[in-house]
Amino acid sequence: MKTSNRIGRTLVCLCLATSAAVFAAGPADAAKVPAPAMKARLAAKVPVTGLVRAGNALVAVGDYGTIVRSTDEGKTWQQAEVPVSLLLTAVHFVDDSRGWAVGHGGVILVTTDGGANWQLQATLDDKPVLLSVHFTDAQRGYAVGAYGAAFVTNDGGRGWAPMAVGSGHDADLHLNHIFSTRDGKLFLAAEIGLAFRSTDRGATWTKLATGVSGSLWSGLERGDGEVVLLGMSGKVIASRDGGNSWQVRETGTEQSLTSGLALANGGLIVVGAGGVVLRSSDGGPLQLEIRPDRQNLAAVMAAPTGAVVVAGQLGVERLAPAR
Repeated sequence: MKTSNRIGRTLVCLCLATSAAVFAAGPADAAKVPAPAMKARLAAKVPVTGLVRAGNALVAVGDYGTIVRSTDEGKTWQQAEVPVSLLLTAVHFVDDSRGWAVGHGGVILVTTDGGANWQLQATLDDKPVLLSVHFTDAQRGYAVGAYGAAFVTNDGGRGWAPMAVGSGHDADLHLNHIFSTRDGKLFLAAEIGLAFRSTDRGATWTKLATGVSGSLWSGLERGDGEVVLLGMSGKVIASRDGGNSWQVRETGTEQSLTSGLALANGGLIVVGAGGVVLRSSDGGPLQLEIRPDRQNLAAVMAAPTGAVVVAGQLGVERLAPAR
């Protein structure tokens, strides 16, 4: 894979304001295993790039191999045992206990205890920068990243094979986020306004005409089945027909939008750079807030009782209710 400042993760740089023949995958050579993540008293204040819910817990991943976990709605956080000190970019759980995290160096970590302890499950050949991971069940999963890196596993992450997404010029694009919908479709948010959809578990992909030109950083499905993609210049685009057509939603900001959360009541919370928080209720218009700290936000997630937690440049914290 090519190496340059660009591969230092376009999205990570934005959010944190810092800093194939078959690709075989297997346990990393012990001589090449990075040092484990250092224990830090303020681990929850390390720049965070990914945040998910695992049963009654919240789990966040970020810089220096840091993973922190909260079981009290995000009030307090405990640092997990992690065998690498690389930048981790994304995390996903398939149930309350089993989850995966990915990051720089092609590392794939796995946990079976809800995120308290992690093992290095695989290191992909050529060590691509991985930006997103998603499992549809305990065996079938996907990892995607910079310069078109895309992989699939059928055995719970023990072995990974390359997955073709784009072709021609599109084959080299950063693939920023992968997610699935309740009807089994897979969606990929990518560079230059492109998105991809698969209806056959990743065997083939269709390029979608989104109508926007800037990079798309993230996506989600709302409770009513609407698919939403988020991107540069304050772009929120939505599709009610499975990605065949898209409508641009007004946001009132030109800041990049990085993560969204569909609420049980039909509402939506979107976060992004410059302290941007967008909220809507019952499918209504998005209302813009700017946090006083102006920190770049990379992720948002709801705890079991509904408390909302955001993560980004300054770590993890609970989001104040809308005024």
